[in-house]
Amino acid sequence: MECVPTRCSSQVIDILVAAVIHTLHIIWLSQHSLRLSSDVVSIHSAKVRLQAVISLSGNLSAGHCLLSDTPILYAFSVAPHHRRFKDIITVFWKAPSPPWMKVNTDGFVVGNHAACGGIFRNHLGTFLGAFTCNLDLDTIFSSEIQGFIFALEFAAQNGWTNIWLESDSTSTIVVFKTASLVPILLRNRWHNACRLGVQVISSHICREGNVCADMLANMGHAF
Repeated sequence: MECVPTRCSSQVIDILVAAVIHTLHIIWLSQHSLRLSSDVVSIHSAKVRLQAVISLSGNLSAGHCLLSDTPILYAFSVAPHHRRFKDIITVFWKAPSPPWMKVNTDGFVVGNHAACGGIFRNHLGTFLGAFTCNLDLDTIFSSEIQGFIFALEFAAQNGWTNIWLESDSTSTIVVFKTASLVPILLRNRWHNACRLGVQVISSHICREGNVCADMLANMGHAF
């Protein structure tokens, strides 16, 4: 529906759609009641009924909300449905040795939305910069690789030539060793990023939260 914002949580979308449908339905019922029995439905009773059915629809929604949705949920007396996580793993960040700086990247796909991002920190853990990017509908594998590409480009733009790239995906880290695994649509940009003069160490995070010791063979290779 055109009245629904393009960037909106799924639970709020359900509430907005329910509000439009129930509003039209109550208007129709009021007109129908007036024609058949000459009973006039007051504005107050219509609002109370509308509030009740929107609240019921919002609470029955299978969607999820964001923290920023609290005002609209409160206005319609709807309980928030936060996304549930099966496992929360504590990750201990390991500082790199000078002159290396570490960038932690991630890519993900939720529904029809894909994105990637990364955070740069030095050996003291000082925040140096970050990037995020919305992507077209894609796979998690491609999103992770695009995160690597953005990290290399971001580092080159800032004159950072020694990067320790860390990811939680073991399958995508392998592309540093075997470039043929990069999806064909990203391959040209991948090769261009690898020629930016950035020296890369790559690793992944184990489930226990420690950095895996099996650094890939590309350690010390200049890209």
